[in-house]
Amino acid sequence: MSHRFWAHVALAVVGVAVVVWALLTWFNPTIECRGVRMGPGDVCHNAEGTKVQTYDDRLDALRLSTPVMVGTGVVVAGFGAALAVADRRRTA
Repeated sequence: MSHRFWAHVALAVVGVAVVVWALLTWFNPTIECRGVRMGPGDVCHNAEGTKVQTYDDRLDALRLSTPVMVGTGVVVAGFGAALAVADRRRTA
């Protein structure tokens, strides 16, 4: 098998890893403000002090971005798998 085949397989594995990471984040979210873990009722001020986000705001943003991350991971995994299959058929 060629190096190109394994590169395509690696791309598919990366896509699967993104899906797994996104789903783990969905079911067990860790909300932070500049590296400090937040809990319900906490607020986060940006560095300039001009914007404030609550824990719930950040959790909502995470929940909204998770489907995008899962979709992207699925597309990348599928693309890598399709390239690997095509490469395998081409060399067989």
